[in-house]
Amino acid sequence: MKQVFASGPCALESRIMLDEKQAHHLFDVLRTGPRETIRVVCDGEVWLGHVEEKPFVWLFGKEETQKQGPEITLCTALIKSDKFEWMLQKAAELGVTRIVPFVSRYSVIQLDDKRALRKMERWNQILVNACRQCNRHDLVELAPVSRLEDLAAYKSQLNLVAYEKEQSRHLAHYLQQDPASVTCCIGPEGGFSRQEAGWLMEAGFAPCTLGNRILRAETAALYVLACCEYQTHVSEKPETCLSDSESPAEKQEGC
Repeated sequence: MKQVFASGPCALESRIMLDEKQAHHLFDVLRTGPRETIRVVCDGEVWLGHVEEKPFVWLFGKEETQKQGPEITLCTALIKSDKFEWMLQKAAELGVTRIVPFVSRYSVIQLDDKRALRKMERWNQILVNACRQCNRHDLVELAPVSRLEDLAAYKSQLNLVAYEKEQSRHLAHYLQQDPASVTCCIGPEGGFSRQEAGWLMEAGFAPCTLGNRILRAETAALYVLACCEYQTHVSEKPETCLSDSESPAEKQEGC
């Protein structure tokens, strides 16, 4: 079902007007026909609507939605623009809740206030497009470009920093706790400096390893989200998926 995002207010049996970009995409690009049913996402709620004349939609029903998996905040250091934008798109598809871009010592990209504002506008549009394309029922929150010292404000129930340290546990070990919310900090291409990693650990972020194969910053961010998604489905899985009469080996093979 086609989906748009509205700024509201939305109410049952009411007409809403889409903004210019949403209306153009729905009516001109997707060529949505009269009386066709679409989803309208407004303030985290999902409504059902009939298309009227451009740019109006009539809301006639409401869909019940359930949040699956933990709330995930991804704190990502600034990296090269093309890689960062690719990561934003894929992170939205993988269910990230909030993205916090920040400046790190080894960040190749450094933004002044004017450039940061332009980048934020572009990044927000990338996230909106990705959410619309994958039929998410909520928008990804994009926090302002921050300093490393600001990341403590985004702490969750489980707080991690991807940093190779002696006796660091793997990310999967921490996710077995099935936390309701996770914040993970990912460094730039050059990684975190010792001082930065030390500050994050003092602030309550536990160091975790992502394995020897995860070397790129954009890959690390998506790996974290993929692990969270996998753990969510593992937690929902029954302990046994075959009958109790079968042997353990047969159960393992069947699962």
